[in-house]
Amino acid sequence: MDYVDISFLLLFATLILNLVKRPKIGVNEPPLVPYRIPIIGHTHRYIFDAENFLRKCREKYGDPFSLYVFGSVITFAGRETCHEILRNADIFDFYKGIERLFPASYVFSRYKKFQSNGFIVRIVHEMMSGKINLYAPRIQKELLFGIKKYFGDCKDQKVIRDISRLSSQIVAKTVANVTLGEEAAQFDDIIDSFAKVESDLVNMSLVPPILSFIHHSLHTKLIMLLIKFGLNPIPRHRDIFFRRCKPIVEERIHQRKKLGNNYIQKEDVLDFLLSEPEFKIDVVDDEYMDNLFGQFYSLVFASITTTAKALSFVLFDYAGRPELWNEIYDEQLKIHNESNGNLSVKDANKMAKLDCFIKESFRHSSDIDAAFSNKLFGETSNDFQPKRHITSYSDGKIIYSPVTKINKFNLTFGDGKHACPGRFFAILNIKIFIHKLILKYNIKTESGKVAPHRIVSSFVFPPKSGLIFENRD
Repeated sequence: MDYVDISFLLLFATLILNLVKRPKIGVNEPPLVPYRIPIIGHTHRYIFDAENFLRKCREKYGDPFSLYVFGSVITFAGRETCHEILRNADIFDFYKGIERLFPASYVFSRYKKFQSNGFIVRIVHEMMSGKINLYAPRIQKELLFGIKKYFGDCKDQKVIRDISRLSSQIVAKTVANVTLGEEAAQFDDIIDSFAKVESDLVNMSLVPPILSFIHHSLHTKLIMLLIKFGLNPIPRHRDIFFRRCKPIVEERIHQRKKLGNNYIQKEDVLDFLLSEPEFKIDVVDDEYMDNLFGQFYSLVFASITTTAKALSFVLFDYAGRPELWNEIYDEQLKIHNESNGNLSVKDANKMAKLDCFIKESFRHSSDIDAAFSNKLFGETSNDFQPKRHITSYSDGKIIYSPVTKINKFNLTFGDGKHACPGRFFAILNIKIFIHKLILKYNIKTESGKVAPHRIVSSFVFPPKSGLIFENRD
């Protein structure tokens, strides 16, 4: 037997040992739920019956507990435990956790000249959420444009079946306006690219992680190979970005040189970047545009589709609960009349009942089943009750806990150091969008009842059924 044969046998033996060995859990670590089938562990039940399985595990073992899924021990933390974990960024690496699910940084790192998660966070914090008052009129203008384009008059009933896709297109236009500027937001192909880039890449994450039974890194390497050799949709998005944005960038740099200190900076993320030391150059070449592309699409990747998904859940929850319509509609009509239809952030902050409805919708569409903890939300934790987030007083005054406020009762936007800095921008989009829709249309589900969410493993997705829109006039 030669050296190659021996090496192969050793490798094969190592793989077999990795497959059949039982994972070890330390003394102070969460309990590992027992399983009967070696190698497979809890994988089958987690994929096909996650909702019931996780609930039973939580009832029997409490929080947190661990499962053996796709060759790795995964710990499921409860609502209070999640709160503590997210607040301890020195112990828990949020970005490494995300990379285990999908190596997004690999996709964009080849384009970015410098890598910094903190840089993107600063952009969002300072230039998107930080200037939300300035952007409110532009957000409203783009949302109204989208509503007119995709919903229309609806004088006759109109059934819209893919609300998530349609919402992505509408939200993409507001994001393009604020990030790339009003010039680029006029291009349909840029809007379409923004709306689809995340779904294009996330589809690749649906590849079953079979290789993780051997080692979790092998699945990540497989995804990287698929991206590298022919299945990468990113070059198409890059070409669109170059074609539409390079002339804009060149013109802005030219104007900066020409006007010097007299140049008036535009209120968008692009001009903010062009003023940063890393982006101050004389010639706009492909390397420079690649860097801009990587920075912008890293920002866009995990924002537009998640906002559109949240919008879809809120619309379905509203459409299926007519008993809540009057209170929310009356509040929105009052705010509309007071603002003459031109909403500001201050007006959006008055939407207490809508805000609490959105917050309850987020809770019911959470991927974490601990959202229904009786310990935190009482015996009615499974019920849809927006009023649980409002405190009413006898004099008519109400105080509510806004959906943007992060605590152990609301982890939709994360917590601690890694709390989503763009949540104020996202919620303003959602509020204005819902406000305009419910004032203009009667919205119903096709069945006239609450449409059930789709559940894939432990992840929750909006219903596949349609929504019926009819003009109120």
